[in-house]
Amino acid sequence: MAFIRAEKKKSGTYLRIIQSYKEDGKSKQRTLHSLGKVEDYTADQLERIAKKLLELSGRNYEELFGDSYKELGRYNYGYGLVLGKLWDVFNVPNLVKRINKKRRVKFNWQQCLGLMLAERINDPCSKLASYSNQNEYLGLQKEEIKLHHFYRTLDILSAAEDLVKKHFFTQRRNLFSTVLDVVFYDVTTLYFDSQVEEEGSLRQKGFSKDKKSHKTQVVLGLLVDKLRNPITYQVYEGNTYEGRTMIDALQKMKKQFTIDKVVVVADTAMIDKDNRDFMVDKKIDYIIGDSIKNLGKAIRTKLIDKTKHESLNDVPVETFSYTEEEYKGRRIICTYSLKRAKKDAHQRQKLIDKAEKWLENPSKYKQVKKRGAGRFIKNAEDGDAIELNKQKIEEDAIYDGFKAFSTTTDLSIEDVLSKYKDLFEVEHSFRALKSQLEIRPMFHWTNERIKGHICMCFVAFTFLNHLKNTTQLQYRAIVKALDKMQLSLIKDTKANTSIYLRSKIEDDQKVLIEKMNLKVPNDTCPQNTVNHYFIK
Repeated sequence: MAFIRAEKKKSGTYLRIIQSYKEDGKSKQRTLHSLGKVEDYTADQLERIAKKLLELSGRNYEELFGDSYKELGRYNYGYGLVLGKLWDVFNVPNLVKRINKKRRVKFNWQQCLGLMLAERINDPCSKLASYSNQNEYLGLQKEEIKLHHFYRTLDILSAAEDLVKKHFFTQRRNLFSTVLDVVFYDVTTLYFDSQVEEEGSLRQKGFSKDKKSHKTQVVLGLLVDKLRNPITYQVYEGNTYEGRTMIDALQKMKKQFTIDKVVVVADTAMIDKDNRDFMVDKKIDYIIGDSIKNLGKAIRTKLIDKTKHESLNDVPVETFSYTEEEYKGRRIICTYSLKRAKKDAHQRQKLIDKAEKWLENPSKYKQVKKRGAGRFIKNAEDGDAIELNKQKIEEDAIYDGFKAFSTTTDLSIEDVLSKYKDLFEVEHSFRALKSQLEIRPMFHWTNERIKGHICMCFVAFTFLNHLKNTTQLQYRAIVKALDKMQLSLIKDTKANTSIYLRSKIEDDQKVLIEKMNLKVPNDTCPQNTVNHYFIK
């Protein structure tokens, strides 16, 4: 008797046609033919081999399998499992209970929020699209969610915004013993698909960081910790100057949360006298990028005098150096980087090249504000551009490679520079909010819906960042892994029975399952077993 055997070895799985026979009354086997490694065949090639073997046996592949099994549906189970775990980790049911005590809610807005979070992380879309996609998931809703409930959920989140922020901050601090010793603050803008401003609305036109100045927007101030976990956020009218948001954001942070001594890190745009005075008055230490050119001439001359600079961590002084001076109650640390100097010179040359093109056609210069390339052009008394301002170019070159930082801390130079360098964490957070979660453009028009949408995205980012920190996977890898966690509902038409077939678990999914301690369905399982995983 002959049969096919799959033999697993370290180098792969080998297919062999084996024949059983008897010799001297003993059962023996011999290899009639080796088909090689399974890994050397594609799925289609293996299927063709199977079909040919069936034909040689006198059986027909289509008759045997063609109409027996039908796929009735395919569903994602990954988001249901992960959000269920995150629901428990962050004790969301308790938050929902507290919110429900303050509002008479007659619908299950918790499952609306779960579905919106899954859609926001998976493939951001409108609330109408989320309503249409709700049957693509397992474990996110017990009954069909009505469309208007999605919008009412945003209203609930808007009204409970401060409670939501405080709940997630407290849960993260209690669960993970987080020591909040440094916070990073930055501001971005979120635009709308609208150009119409309304009095009293958050939607206003202003300086757009997305270069969408023709559209209305809101300003978002975000505080994160060193692991990119969002601490809190504030929403401001679209025409608010970003430097004026810092005091308000810090005041509300101190009021909302019980926070011990903390160091605030922010970039140069946040620096002004009012912000400094506020932090000194409230005994909040800071590390903020400073502008050398805006400092007094005496201190400025000392900072850029490279003869006073010292090397850091045995790096050659001509490559990277620093100096430090006391100035108006704060430490000014000035660094010089050869790499940064080359970059500054390159950027200035691009502006000079642009200025020269303008001088070739002066009429164009009148349409350009006197900044950027315009600052390197000298004007006649009547305002016409006449030539390059070589003095301005030489003055600008003096500062190539220099960067200053202000701090009220007594931290070492290395620590100050390291913490300021970590400011990119908040920039990465904004990038994730804008690209991965597509927080903008926004299509909501009332202040309540705008705040509700941002609050929902805040929760989604909190969850996504927790998954990243727990699994050490990148955002896109997490989303891709979750998206591929699927169950197919297969019906056996001959036996009139149905069963779920789980998709193959890949490497990143294994990491998610292990690190988040998830229990996934078996390769095949009946309906009641699937219910066991998702219905509590």
